[in-house]
Amino acid sequence: MMAGSHASTAALAGAVLGAAAGGGLVELVWCAAVGAGAGLLPDLDHPEATATRSQGPVSRAACRGVRALSSAVWAATRTPADDGGYRDGSGAHRHLTHTAPACVAAGLMCGAVAVHPAGAAVVLWLLVSLGLRGLGQCLTGKDKAELSSWPTVSLGALLITGVVVGVAPPNPVLLGAVVAVGAWVHVLGDWLTRQGVPLAWPVRVRGKRWWAFRSPLSFAAGDVWQERAVRWACAVGVPALGAWAIM
Repeated sequence: MMAGSHASTAALAGAVLGAAAGGGLVELVWCAAVGAGAGLLPDLDHPEATATRSQGPVSRAACRGVRALSSAVWAATRTPADDGGYRDGSGAHRHLTHTAPACVAAGLMCGAVAVHPAGAAVVLWLLVSLGLRGLGQCLTGKDKAELSSWPTVSLGALLITGVVVGVAPPNPVLLGAVVAVGAWVHVLGDWLTRQGVPLAWPVRVRGKRWWAFRSPLSFAAGDVWQERAVRWACAVGVPALGAWAIM
């Protein structure tokens, strides 16, 4: 899936968690925004991904570190049947970050940082800005360029973070859960594509630890109508949950 679809589906998942937690509108909004950002985190293992380009040199350095770690884990845990990494042959992309343990680890780390109010503000700003950038990819033409620009998403994320911290400070457990679920929704989204993802890692499947699972109804990443349908469904679902939270 492309960035806009990942952000949309993870935003819906975040909104569902916010609603399930019994929070009000503010909580549901930040859960959706954080979920959208978390939905892009697994692709931090790709040098041209939205997450990698989101914070300039800082996120690019993070990408290099994530890719190196993914390659190292792939090399250390591969079996003789695992005959090469996805595309690049090194296990850097669609490997470690696209596993359940990695999603849980991301949630735990963000939740731990968010225990301190300053840490919560930083996590909120980073993930909300990433989420807004990803959701901006759903637009087209001039609006897409303007609403996905670094100054615009950074300012928007700063305003949302200020309101959330001032009105309804995030619960670290809920924030961590939203991050973990948002990242996992990304993995499931890639499961729908023909390239597949290593859903069972580190368990062996047919002799492979990095067996790439794919949906029986898989499609090529970027296929227009499938991803557009997903985005429209999420565009309806999130506001519906918001209306329910107000009632």
